[in-house]
Amino acid sequence: MAFALLLIGITLVVSAVRDTQGNLVSLISGDFTGPANFWYWIAALLAVGAIGYVPRVKPVSDGLIVLIVLALFLSKGNPKSAGGGFFQKFTEALSSTTKPAGTGTSSGINVVLPVISF
Repeated sequence: MAFALLLIGITLVVSAVRDTQGNLVSLISGDFTGPANFWYWIAALLAVGAIGYVPRVKPVSDGLIVLIVLALFLSKGNPKSAGGGFFQKFTEALSSTTKPAGTGTSSGINVVLPVISF
């Protein structure tokens, strides 16, 4: 739990430093609103987790939770809409962050490093 809170805190600090809080809030709110949201997954996990409190059916509950998480990550999604599976969206995100080398802008500051020779 501490690792998750640390990761959330780092995400919020990076968003604040880059001044992109609005984009972050709109992305997160998009996950919980609209036709393809996460509320169904959360409800399923809560229901199966509640069943897990009964000692005799805890192994069944654990197996169902594993199946729900696998289905969440391995779902293919609908390629014609905004939704998509984890791996499809992950590869799209990785391909959108790559840009050719040398396309950066120069700030006009020249740095001269001293050369030390013996």
